[in-house]
Amino acid sequence: MNVLHLFSNAKWTGPAEPALNLCVALRRVGVNADFACAPDAGASINKVVETARDRGIEPILQFRLSKHRHPIKDAQDRRALRRFLAERSYDLVHCHLDNDHAIAAECARSRGIPLVRSNYEGLGFSRDARRRRLLESASGVIEPSMPALLNDMQGLGLPRERLAMIPSAVDTERFDPCREVPDGRRWLGIPPDAFVVGIVARLQTHRHYEDFFEAVRRLADRQANVHAIVVGRGTKQQTVGLEPVKRLGLESVVHFPGFIDGENYVGVLKAFDVKVFLTPGSDGTCRAVREAMAMGKPAVVAHRGMLAEIVDDGLNGIVCDGSVEALAHALGRLAADRGYRRALARAAREKALSSYSLDVQARAVCALYERILAMQAGAHVNAPSGHV
Repeated sequence: MNVLHLFSNAKWTGPAEPALNLCVALRRVGVNADFACAPDAGASINKVVETARDRGIEPILQFRLSKHRHPIKDAQDRRALRRFLAERSYDLVHCHLDNDHAIAAECARSRGIPLVRSNYEGLGFSRDARRRRLLESASGVIEPSMPALLNDMQGLGLPRERLAMIPSAVDTERFDPCREVPDGRRWLGIPPDAFVVGIVARLQTHRHYEDFFEAVRRLADRQANVHAIVVGRGTKQQTVGLEPVKRLGLESVVHFPGFIDGENYVGVLKAFDVKVFLTPGSDGTCRAVREAMAMGKPAVVAHRGMLAEIVDDGLNGIVCDGSVEALAHALGRLAADRGYRRALARAAREKALSSYSLDVQARAVCALYERILAMQAGAHVNAPSGHV
């Protein structure tokens, strides 16, 4: 099976890693998955291209694949993609973002190639006429959650048989608590016996950092040796992070390592005792929660977006209403009861392996591909003579 994946963005953000990881995983289960992405990242390093090569995929770079619509560049891409599909033998085209979908829709249809679209919005696509027309060109839409599936079926009128709920995945081999990684606690000067609360999110006003810091303040007032790690950066770091921490007297408690990647990121996750996540960001599928679960870290999440579908309350983490009181109570319980925390940690790792691994996702996507191709073959067989 030969599948062309298109990704119209040069930034390493949102769905970039999930899209690339899916291609890597599909290759492991026998699918010839090619990955085309934007070649130009402006003055920045094109981390999408670099990471693809690091993970054994030589990306196709002969299209512009702009993130946003551009009449001239998109028209050039359509002409180039038509020629490319005529020269290659692809069974399917898999799109990940709106503009690569808009570029590919007519090209794939003219060649009789089914198109699959991934959805990275945790609660489903926005309900507008342009999005409806775009999705109508897809033979299959991969939904990250049941709420997203129901939204797109009911709100956009997409047929149920075209929708498949396949959770987003993470690399459970990379995010493995038993693996040797850099010591995040030693790097940040945190005692080995401290209770560490971690959060991974851009420092933006809508990410509820004010609630997080106030809950940490209340926890630190009740219990000694509490530390918090904030992984992320943003233009609002001063007002969203540094100023409230100083105002609350938490300068010795809260650590700001900024943006971290590679093995250092895994090492910092390993330093957590508990992961907090309060609202989805650019990745509506909340990949950072799955990464923490794979590391055997129970997550305390707010009932926002699709977070309550990722974390099972009381089984592998805690789901709360996101208020300061509820957050402080959940953290206090986990800090006080090490046995309970360890039970949730084991269950978090088990769910990551059974539901969120790349192998599980790749096999589910491969099954969707096969179903779409079988339906197409059946339609050709059953078509009246002269109308195939």
